[in-house]
Amino acid sequence: MVEDIDLESIQKKIIKTAHQHGLFDMLFGFIYAGMAFAPFFRESLPEPYRYFLWPLILLCVVYIVTFIVVKYVIRPRMGFAKPGPKLKSVRKKLIIITLIQVIFTLTIFLLPIIGITSGVQVEGVLFVLIIGLVFIIPPFTIIAYLLKYPRLYAIGALIWMGIFINETLNRSIDYRIRWLFSFGIIGIIILSMGIIIFVRFLKNYPLPKKEDISNG
Repeated sequence: MVEDIDLESIQKKIIKTAHQHGLFDMLFGFIYAGMAFAPFFRESLPEPYRYFLWPLILLCVVYIVTFIVVKYVIRPRMGFAKPGPKLKSVRKKLIIITLIQVIFTLTIFLLPIIGITSGVQVEGVLFVLIIGLVFIIPPFTIIAYLLKYPRLYAIGALIWMGIFINETLNRSIDYRIRWLFSFGIIGIIILSMGIIIFVRFLKNYPLPKKEDISNG
């Protein structure tokens, strides 16, 4: 007798387990901790590379690490599931959300350059609130909901906290020290959380033995 297979339930389970290895937590932590060193690289690089070269280097490292870990560590333990309608729908929504957020962010940063809102100055706590309520909380909340990724709510809150700490620290402190203290500590917290989850994942999902593979 052939049992009915609930594909919807299976795909929801796949979505929930897609981030249980902690890799994405580690990557968020790595990028955030890496941004703590941005002021040092910014001062050593010529215009106009000083503002985007270091983030680009971090993203390249993240891409390479993701490819290696997924291919040689995660897939041998969890396998590979071909995306069904539910997963494809989630993927499309994530792409749309990302594009909207990128376009919105670029628009906000380009407005002062072209002369619009050039006289508007937002600083201090108001600046932190706008950054959090516009650029951090909405995308993190939506993505966490779509991916059934509850830790992402905490990661978004921690990222916002790092910006708040950096903005509210005493201005007499050198800005490089402020970046190391705020972004560095928060990044290490997120990275450590990811490492703990990743180590637990390796223990719970050991590599299958050769005889198990041959028998399967």
